[in-house]
Amino acid sequence: MASPPLQTVLRPGKRLPRISWMLLHSATLLIAASASLAISSAAAATIGVRQRLRRGVWWWIAANIALATALVLHSLGDQHALFGPLAVLLALQWPIVTLTGMRRFFSRGDSVVPPWADWLALGLASVIAVGTSIAPFGWASPAQVLAVAMLAVTLYASLAVARLEDFATTPVLKSLLVCLVCIAVLQAAWLGVAFLVLAPSLGAPDFALGALLAPAAMALLMPQLSLVMNHERNVAQLRASHRKLRHMVEVDPLTKLPNRRHFHELAAKAIEPAPDLATILVFDVDRLKNINEVLGHSVGDEALRQIGMALRETLRRRDVAGRLGGDEFAVVLPRTKVADVAAVIARINTRIDDRQVAPRIARVCLNVGATQILANETIADALRRAEIILETTRDKQREAEALAARMADSMPAEQAIPALEAMAARRGPISAAAPLNLIPVGEVLAGSTAN
Repeated sequence: MASPPLQTVLRPGKRLPRISWMLLHSATLLIAASASLAISSAAAATIGVRQRLRRGVWWWIAANIALATALVLHSLGDQHALFGPLAVLLALQWPIVTLTGMRRFFSRGDSVVPPWADWLALGLASVIAVGTSIAPFGWASPAQVLAVAMLAVTLYASLAVARLEDFATTPVLKSLLVCLVCIAVLQAAWLGVAFLVLAPSLGAPDFALGALLAPAAMALLMPQLSLVMNHERNVAQLRASHRKLRHMVEVDPLTKLPNRRHFHELAAKAIEPAPDLATILVFDVDRLKNINEVLGHSVGDEALRQIGMALRETLRRRDVAGRLGGDEFAVVLPRTKVADVAAVIARINTRIDDRQVAPRIARVCLNVGATQILANETIADALRRAEIILETTRDKQREAEALAARMADSMPAEQAIPALEAMAARRGPISAAAPLNLIPVGEVLAGSTAN
């Protein structure tokens, strides 16, 4: 004989059996969630041992393992008196420890909510929930208090994440906030359903199911999320290192100017719109060897450093300057005729004169060669022509100086002194080191050609 329907057997107002409301046994459900969480966290930890994990990742893994332990202890709460309080502590820590991991991972900025407030919120929630599990209230069970406390710390963690300084620029933090809000909504919905609908047939320990399973679902994603974040941070660091290495390869460390290879690349791009309207300068430091011998190589290096700084401060943004090697420099001036080079040289000369490293002993000047870049001419060819002009001008100048010195030696004193004074007026005051080195004050010995 067929059994009558359930609604004909139960009288109105009679409590339904608890098993009819639960599709799965609560202890089985908690242990299954704990096992999944433990496996996921163990996999992330295994990968972390082999790789270099960032600060904060281990905090997330530890929070997940503690939450997995809390699920097991909660399912076994009726077997030992200490299981309940331990489950409460290990469950409440998850939002706060996860938040701490986020703070350490994004440690570049401060937060409106200070870190000590995290632990204060966790401490207050733990004291209330643990105290209730030890000495229950008459109007609320420990599981109900735990559910409310979990909701409170989740809402606090959501607020703290939203107030982190990196929140506005980091999609990961925004995603975490959405997940925390969803957890809080699920916990609140579970509390509402548990109190208003399932209360007559729901056992007291099962009131905390929603409060525990909602963060467990999010915790399953945290190991994968942490590995993705760690990978992105490693990639960003590798790219930064690559840019730094590229800068070291392309830029002269002493003068902070592009080296020869990089100068050719930048100069070719700079003159590409109008190659026949560009001018190239090549210059070197007159008698740099004497500066190194009289004052030491450190002073010579400082002179080169000051020349590089003078070029960076004097030239236009579209101009390209570079160090070709030793004391030789080059400058490309796009959309500049060779007739206008004198004004550029004068500005460079003035700035260098303001940065003399030993103005009374060895004053720096430049030998300059300038030429107009021809149509369909490479930077290398234009540099070669400018170097020839530089060498020719420098040789002529030194021959003139040697001739003047020989003439002064053969003159009587009353004629030689005015001649030396005239030379000094043109090249700068004679210093105590004049017999060894006569380097004029910021004088530019320029030769140019317009082809």
